[in-house]
Amino acid sequence: MPNLTTSTVTATVEDVLPRVGLAYLAGDDHRDWTITRSTSGSELESLAPGQRVTLTIEQRGRYSVVRKYAVAPRAQAKAASSASH
Repeated sequence: MPNLTTSTVTATVEDVLPRVGLAYLAGDDHRDWTITRSTSGSELESLAPGQRVTLTIEQRGRYSVVRKYAVAPRAQAKAASSASH
């Protein structure tokens, strides 16, 4: 069994395709990432282009997989601030 390591990456949502169940992301690590409806996290349909998310990446040998995602803390604070105005 290959060594399993995890890391986190912050990414920006590029496109969300709710009918297909996919979202495409541009990572701050200069890699493109894809999440699916089955990826652990908030509702895929609640994501919007430009939104920042934090990805938990699982490295399995030479493959990297997004294990889960969450709205990035800075984006949550900005959304709460906008809602109060």
